[in-house]
Amino acid sequence: MRIIHLFADLCNLYGDYGNVCGLKRALENKGQNVEVEYQSIDDEIDVSGADLVFIGSATERNQKVALQGYKDNIKAALDNGTVILATGNSFEMFGQSVTDCDGVKHEGLSFFPYETLEGKDRIVTDSLCDTSLCGGDIIGFVNKASLTTGATSPLFDVKQGSGNGKDDSKEGVHYGNFYGTHLIGPVLIRNPQLCEYFADMLIKKQ
Repeated sequence: MRIIHLFADLCNLYGDYGNVCGLKRALENKGQNVEVEYQSIDDEIDVSGADLVFIGSATERNQKVALQGYKDNIKAALDNGTVILATGNSFEMFGQSVTDCDGVKHEGLSFFPYETLEGKDRIVTDSLCDTSLCGGDIIGFVNKASLTTGATSPLFDVKQGSGNGKDDSKEGVHYGNFYGTHLIGPVLIRNPQLCEYFADMLIKKQ
């Protein structure tokens, strides 16, 4: 099993590397041999052949720098069945655009239909969500300065806390083998049942 932690140096706020550690242990507990590979801007980025690619939360500046230039390689991996998990604000760049608080529009990877608008006020809250992926409530922490609209396929239903947009009851995105959520904490450590879901799903895809 091959996991690539992409931009671990640029997109790793709030201890989100713990998602990779938790998933690796869950897979190993199920008898899998797991290799974790780290790739960043100074490397020749190639995510083809990975079972899962993880990208964590970043500052607003790093978020807009990290993925540029790698669109074709990432799209090819998605098309070939690689699972991508993006937490915090990293998933926003997989949409159409991110407009910063100065009104400057930054083009996203345009894989999915949503758009993001950043503001000067931060949303900082604990969230309680529900999902059809696995049993039990999903908990996480949100710290963002953005509102995301147009996410036609959300990941979670919000029971308490913040969704993608203002007063939105839907959180994150789920398109095929792409999973994105603003929940940090890290989300797979705080929600073992969700970590088990990803581990079982990856094993079934082999």
